[in-house]
Amino acid sequence: MPAKPPPSENALKRERAGTYRTLDGRFTVEQSSSGWLVLDAEQADDLGLPLARGPFATLDDAKAALADARSGPAPTSDFLRRAPTPVRSKARLRAVPDASPTSKPAAKKPAEARPARPPKPAKLPVVIREIRAVDGDALRALWTAAGFRLLGDDDLGLARLARRNPGLVLVAAEGTRVVGTALGTWDGRRGWIYHVAVAPSHRRQGIATRLIDQVEEGLRALGCRKVNVMVRPDSDGGADFWSARGYDAGASTQFGRELAPD
Repeated sequence: MPAKPPPSENALKRERAGTYRTLDGRFTVEQSSSGWLVLDAEQADDLGLPLARGPFATLDDAKAALADARSGPAPTSDFLRRAPTPVRSKARLRAVPDASPTSKPAAKKPAEARPARPPKPAKLPVVIREIRAVDGDALRALWTAAGFRLLGDDDLGLARLARRNPGLVLVAAEGTRVVGTALGTWDGRRGWIYHVAVAPSHRRQGIATRLIDQVEEGLRALGCRKVNVMVRPDSDGGADFWSARGYDAGASTQFGRELAPD
């Protein structure tokens, strides 16, 4: 029986839902809200972050791009071309002392150039992704600021939630900063959405809508026919947001009880 050929260096190994890595570890293929991205660990952008190619419509498109990314010329950045041209100030003149018959006009001081202002760093895109193990402290800080009650939101509880609901427990991240969350769950009959929050600095940018769109799409793919959401009575604009999305408050009353650990 002929021996199997060795795997290609561009072959992908699944790390978690929506994230794959090449066998040599150089490239990471990650799903974002805009498509599939190819992250190159050997090349960096202007901010020193792994260079991203894409987005690609499908995972197969992203895999096909790996060969070109490995063998083609290194991409170049237009960062310097986009940087603003230094602005030069008008010439400054020395004051001329009182003129006397024998005095000569004071020589003009050569024009001085103002130092160029450093360009503002490029604004990072907000990416919707699944929760990661390192997100715990940032999530709890965001939820505490939003007034959420943290029950079962320690690292162990979040990891258990993510394992039971792959592709539904989401965060919105700007680089390494978590700026939004939506925790989707599926009990086999109904879908639920918890802890929908966006940092005050990133509100009114459509981030909550992107998060809920992705959670609903994931629930729909599982066969979910109805999804419920918990809204606090003191939520700032929460009821209006959910009503605009077609959610009905209904007439039911929810009862609940906390179970103490053994």
